Amino acid sequence: MDKALLPPVESGFIDTVTSGVVEITVGQGDGQKTFYIHKILFRTKAPVFDKMFSTGFKEGSTGSATLPHDSCEAFKAFAKWLYSSNSKKLKPTELIICPLFPHERTSEIRWNMTETIALADKYCLDQLSDEVMSLWIKYQAKDRLQLEELKKITSYITANTSNRCKARDFLAHLWAIEMLQAPGKGNGQPNGDDLDAFIDDNNFSKQVFYKMGCLAFQTSEKWQPVCDYHLHGKPGLCCDSTVLLYLCPFKAVDAETSAHNPEKKRKAA
Repeated sequence: MDKALLPPVESGFIDTVTSGVVEITVGQGDGQKTFYIHKILFRTKAPVFDKMFSTGFKEGSTGSATLPHDSCEAFKAFAKWLYSSNSKKLKPTELIICPLFPHERTSEIRWNMTETIALADKYCLDQLSDEVMSLWIKYQAKDRLQLEELKKITSYITANTSNRCKARDFLAHLWAIEMLQAPGKGNGQPNGDDLDAFIDDNNFSKQVFYKMGCLAFQTSEKWQPVCDYHLHGKPGLCCDSTVLLYLCPFKAVDAETSAHNPEKKRKAA
């Protein structure tokens, strides 16, 4: 059949499967995996990889690359996202990103999302980052994280992302809530060990204390656009521009209440 007679989406599919395939090896040791991806998919979704496999670079000549320090699970999510979003029609985030990260609220899923956000930041995959952030806020943010999990995620994000990563801003919001609602020994802050996840990152620390100030003086219910945690430009271009994050007004708590268990019920002042 003549390619010109095919519908646009099928034509795009033909372009993909007939383009060259590149080999990308991710990880190290027993956990190392090799991915084979049609490089035409990089053209609009992943400009860093598109440039990497251009003829002017070693990877472009060999058709292969090695990424020893990246997460295999995160790269697998990225690869699946590349293929599922390969359409000329604008699709809602739900149809593209949800199959990659189930709605179940588990620490395993959140960790996979965390590694994917870090990968997206490293390779300037802004659209992928935005879509994962939307999914996190819509589903994973419904439950308050255990303090140990919040510390683990924060440590990874602050160590593996740039200051432009929007997950930092969202985690700063979660830490602000934790610090305001879980006072320590009369000083209004959690135990010092809890701050190790971010205290050495000056920019992130400033974000946390800024968020604390905003929440401390909030007197009524507010709704924050999810696009505040996106990297894209005008909100009108985002399929999730109508999604809002609920911000509950802060209520002071008794200073004698334990600061170490975020799920323990606390007395209102």
